[in-house]
This record gives sequence, structure tokens and C-alpha cells, in this order.
Amino acid sequence: MDMGRFQAMVDRLERESAASPGAYRVKVALLALLGFGILALLLGAIGLGLVLLLGVAAAIAFSGGAALLLLFKLGKLLIFLAWPLWLLVRSAVRALFVRLPAPQGREITRAEAPALFDALDRMRRQMKGPRFHRVLVVDEVNAAVVQRPAFGLVGWPRNHLLLGLPLLEALSPDEALAVVAHEYGHLAGAHGHFSAFIYRLRLSWGTVQAFTDQVQGWLGRLVAPLVRWYAPYFNAYTFVLARANEYQADAASAELVGHAHAAAALKRVNLVGPAHAAFLQTTLAAVDREPAPPPDLLQRWSRVALQPPAEADGQRWLRDALDRSGRYDDTHPTLRARLQALALPEDSLNAPPPALAGPSAAQAWLGALLPTLRGELESAWARDIQAPWAERFQQAEQARQRLAELNGRPPADAAEEIERLRLMQRLEPDTDLRAALADFNARHADHALGLYLEACARLDQTDRAGLALLERVIALDPEATLPCCERAHAFLKAAQDGQRPDDDAAAEAWAERWRQRDAMERERAAQIEQVDPNSPLVAAELDADTLARLRALVQQAPGRAWAQRVWLARRVIPADPDAKHYLLGVELSWWGRRRGKQAEVVQGLARLEWPLPMFIVSLDGRFKPLKSRFEALGPGPL
Repeated sequence: MDMGRFQAMVDRLERESAASPGAYRVKVALLALLGFGILALLLGAIGLGLVLLLGVAAAIAFSGGAALLLLFKLGKLLIFLAWPLWLLVRSAVRALFVRLPAPQGREITRAEAPALFDALDRMRRQMKGPRFHRVLVVDEVNAAVVQRPAFGLVGWPRNHLLLGLPLLEALSPDEALAVVAHEYGHLAGAHGHFSAFIYRLRLSWGTVQAFTDQVQGWLGRLVAPLVRWYAPYFNAYTFVLARANEYQADAASAELVGHAHAAAALKRVNLVGPAHAAFLQTTLAAVDREPAPPPDLLQRWSRVALQPPAEADGQRWLRDALDRSGRYDDTHPTLRARLQALALPEDSLNAPPPALAGPSAAQAWLGALLPTLRGELESAWARDIQAPWAERFQQAEQARQRLAELNGRPPADAAEEIERLRLMQRLEPDTDLRAALADFNARHADHALGLYLEACARLDQTDRAGLALLERVIALDPEATLPCCERAHAFLKAAQDGQRPDDDAAAEAWAERWRQRDAMERERAAQIEQVDPNSPLVAAELDADTLARLRALVQQAPGRAWAQRVWLARRVIPADPDAKHYLLGVELSWWGRRRGKQAEVVQGLARLEWPLPMFIVSLDGRFKPLKSRFEALGPGPL
């Protein structure tokens, strides 16, 4: 189901739920029962495969080898008839050993952090919910509760609590407990036993979908289409309940810590995220100057986290968060609606949370363990980023050498001239390049990059002429809309000194423009990520050289022998009809389909370096309708 149909269904179901809540809950219950039927089919197919396998083994064992001799005598006929059985058995055995990865992080114990576990115990007693099997500290601005079945697809669920250390560094203990209690409220049934059951079932279906994506062969072809058909409907019907449940989980956290702390937590979480992103951006900006990443990243963040953000930044982040609505894969209502549900007065919605007084949640909950955790996470971060950091620093060294080379001779063309100016702006930020860039743009009037660099240089020197240049950049290259809006907004917010009262309105206009473009790009990305078998295709219209490169790549792909024909077309992306994204459709031979080689062929093609952005699908199963669409386009396969 594509995103547009899903959104329309959710809107319709929200109206239906509001008109008749009881009848709607009955429909959700019946849909859940249907899901159990699909799960029974999946597990029954696995069981059938194992029974058949054991039956063959028993027949051979108790017949003294006569059954095995019969298999040899009948030869090809029995092999042909037994092949589907073998595929089923193979899929069943593999299915039994599928283990979806458990959440990763630094596990902590009660002995290491008694204050944290005491707080969790109090929360569990008051909210009457299940216990946590593991508590993990992660290097993220997040807190979450994750469930995983104990034995792969089935088994008693194990509850994992993930606590992001950067988030704990920025919250008070009561605010952090409000965040955890919100997530825990879903499992504990803060919104009723039926809703809690549906919430856990939504998590389980996420596991089932991930599971079926790994099942190949006969079993995969039997169950995967059912799961793909059922899951969007179940997600849409339960989405409506899940969104309502978010308010009830907020109410449960407020009952635990008080409305003031719960409201402050909601606000502060929406400030910590962008503050941490800005902190990381500043840290990573040193990559051009420093040969190694800083070894004390979290120690630095702990000092920043306790300080309120700059007033202009805090106001902007909070204002943006109040009415920001997530995509239809996010059940959380807007921040404004959640604060209003907590009975926060309307005139205080835009007020920042109170400054932290006393220790942070990290200090209060982790105590003597905190320096150790910081060190472990810092070492892991530095280890993970060491290679890309060193690579980027080496690129900066090469850029300095390239700049020295370009400074030593006249530019050969416009490309070398703008390359020199761009390198100077990057490596010599204190140099005023306005005149040089203006001269370049006077000679190359429609050079989007040159105009953008001049705009940035002017704004850096508080020259408002840069704003008009950003408008010209957007007109020439719409893909530059987001960085242009960010640059203009940052300039206008920094320029507010009381003498230009219209700056705030102008900054908000750029921010709104950014939001509209960002919403379009996110919707475009979502549509690109979901290949709908019924979506329209148009001719690729590529030049001869590109087609020749594509044909050469297809011929050298691993598993090419199993592919009968390969087709190429351009996808139509509704959110952005001008987007250039392509679809490669592979039609397997009869024997390739019988052998279940779809995934092998598609993965072999996907590993190649394609000159175009594209998705690759096998033209059978759910994507079989695409074959006629490819054929209708002509002029034929690659």
C-alpha cells in the first residue's frame, strides 16, 4: 500500500473511530484475530515441513533402506515431485533458526546503578507493569522500550529498556522518569488492557514482518504476500488507537511524576535533540583541522547539556516543535496537543522549561558508574569514527595542496575558478571573498554554486544582499532550497537587534518555506522507498552511452544466468514528478523461479555500482503486475 492510500485510510478511520468508538474497537479485535490466523498458517507450514522431513527419515529407517532404494529407482520423476517438498523443509528449518538481533548497548546491572533500578522499581509498582529483562545505555538522544520474543519468532517477550546517555545528561531525574514512564505506560496498560494488547501486537507484527523478509523459497512465497497484504491494514486500523494511546501514556507519566515535570520533559526533549545536533556539528567541523576525533566527546556534551540553549535558538526549536507533525509512521500527536492534554495553560506553551537545578538524571541515577560509562561510549564513538575522520582530514590535506596548486597559476576555466574560491571559503574562513565571488558571478550569471557561495560570504559579513542571492539560487536549483532557507533563517535570527522588527516575520517565512520543502522531500523519500506494483512507469529516455553502461553491468551481474530478461523504466514519484528515480525489473527463467533464485539475482544486481538511482525487483509475486507495464513502454528489455 502506497503512502497516499495509507494516509487517506488513516484519516477515514480516525473519523470512523470518533463517530463510533465501540464498533471501531470490535473491528480492530476482528482484524487482530485474522492476524493470528496468518501466524497460525506460518507456523503450521513450518510444522508441516518438519513432519514431512521426519516422515521421510522414519520411512527410510523402518524400511531397512527400501524407501531409499525406491527413490533411486524412480529417478527423475521422484526428484521432480520431491523438489517442492525440499524447498518447504529447507525454509522451515531456516525459519526455526531465524534470530532477529536484540537491541545493542552497554548493559548495566542493579549493583552498578542502584539509584536507577530503585526508580524503575517504584515506577513498576505504581504502574503495575512487566519487568525489564535488560537495561541498556546507548549513545543516542533517546529513550525507548523494545520487546523481542525469546525464541526468534515465538516465545515470551523480553523487555529491553534503552536509555540514551546524552539525553540523561540534559534531563532532571523527574523529567527522565517521565520519559521512561511514557514508554513503559504502553506496556503496562496505562490505556487499558485491550489497548496495551494492541500496542504489543503492533510491536509483534513488526517482528513478523522482519522475520518473513528473511524467509525464502516455498514458505516465503506462501506467507510473505499474506503478511504484505495484511500488515498495512492492521497498521492503519491500530494507528488510530495508538495515537490516542499516546495521550494516555502521557497522563500515566504525569500521574507518576506530576504534570509540571511531565510537561517540562516533553518540552526539554524537543530542545535537547537540536542542541545535541548542533553540538555534534560543531565537533565535526574540526575534522579539517584536527587529525583525530576528540577523546572526551561525552564529557564535553555533559557541560553543554546542563546549560540552556541560546534564547533565540531555544525559542525557534520550541516553536518549530509545537506544531510539527510526524509522518504516518509516527503515532505521536503534536507537542502542542500533548501539552494541552496535560492541562498546560495556553499562554505557557511557548515558555521554555525551567532551568535545571540540581544533578542531571545521569548524575543522580548512574552515580559513580557515570565516568566509566562516558569513557566506554566515548571510546566506542572514537573507534567507530576514527577511519572516516582520518579520511576526511586527509581530504582536507589534499584540499590544501590543491588550493596551493590553484593559487600558483591562472584558472583554466570556470570550474577551476569556482573550485579555488570554494576551497578558500572552506579552508580560509576569515578571508573576505565577496568581491572575488561577485566578479565571478558577473561573468557567470546562472552559476548556482557561485551565487550560493557569494550569498554565504555576504551574510557572514552581515550584508543583506545575500538574501536576494539565495532566492536566485533556489530558482536555479530547487534542490538547494533547504540549505538556502537554513542560511537565511540563521542570518535573520542573529541579526535581530530591535532595529529591524520585520526580521522575525522574515525569518519565520523562511522557516515555513523550509518546513514545506522538508515535508515534500520527506514525502518524496517515503514514496521512493516504497515500490508500489500498481504505480505508473514511464520510459527511461536515457542516452546511448548510459544504456550501453547499463547493459554491460547487467551482463556481468552475479546470477545473471538465472535472469531471462531485464527491463528499465523511470518511476513516477507523485510528490515530485520531476524526480529521476528508476526501476530495474528482472524476469527470471522458469527454472530460476522454481529454484527460488529471486533474492540471489536481485542482491547480485544491487551490489553493482549503478550510474542511476534505482530500485531492483523480481517480476514475480507481488511485483508481477509490473511486467505488463514494462512491456507496454517498449522498446524492449536491456
